[in-house]
Amino acid sequence: MRIGCHLSVAKGFAEAVKTAPKLGANAFQYFTKNPRGFRGAKPLNVVDAENGRRLLKELDLVAIGHAPYLINLASPDDELYHLSIQALIQDLAIAEARGTYGVVVHCGKPKDQGVEYGIKRMQQAIQTVLAESSATGVLLLIENTAGQGSEIGTNVDELLALVEPFPAERVGFCLDTQHAFAAGALTREDPGAFAGFSTPEYLSRLHAIHLNDSKVPFNGHKDRHELIGQGFLGEEAIRQILTDPRLQAIPFYLETPVEHEKDYADEIRLCRALCEQ
Repeated sequence: MRIGCHLSVAKGFAEAVKTAPKLGANAFQYFTKNPRGFRGAKPLNVVDAENGRRLLKELDLVAIGHAPYLINLASPDDELYHLSIQALIQDLAIAEARGTYGVVVHCGKPKDQGVEYGIKRMQQAIQTVLAESSATGVLLLIENTAGQGSEIGTNVDELLALVEPFPAERVGFCLDTQHAFAAGALTREDPGAFAGFSTPEYLSRLHAIHLNDSKVPFNGHKDRHELIGQGFLGEEAIRQILTDPRLQAIPFYLETPVEHEKDYADEIRLCRALCEQ
């Protein structure tokens, strides 16, 4: 079973690959570039990418990239919309060079244009990204949202409608447990009843799970992660998710608010202990 965490690539991608096993991780996530900006990204270090790619295989690790938060594929603002598309095309190329299997991107915000507009706008963006990207072996992973503001993708029906035009080998899902809980789609009492887990069309496209507890209560509609077992979702619900037989082949990635990266070792140890209960 693959359990990992989010790691910095500030010292290079290869260094992040080396760090993961030291924390007990056999998977990890990284930001493809500055998570809060588009411009000023450093050129890809091709040698570092190749070294990291080789180490991933040697150490039997898997990794995914996470696109910048500013990307909004549903934006009615044309400048932001087209910047988002070009940024995501670049992210897929970075992930391919590093040998990572996917790039996670949040569902967009259509502002006051409504959900239907947002889905169509995002579909048009994804179509352009797939058409212009040469990274055909990298999955675009759509992440569900907590429902802040005008965010789309808070429930399984919206997510399935969003990806319906695209082949499953190109576009899939990343489930964030905190977002699903805050959106009212996943409960503390019975997390296994989350609609996506019993929907073949969703489950077959699910390739990553962001495992996070929640600082906000159920249906709180805020993106606020908490340490495992210390939030409103709780340790027992997280144990049930980790041990759900439908999810055993899917990598889990912690994005919990640790003070230092090394603290992820404790979070990973706790998750593995929960798996054995």
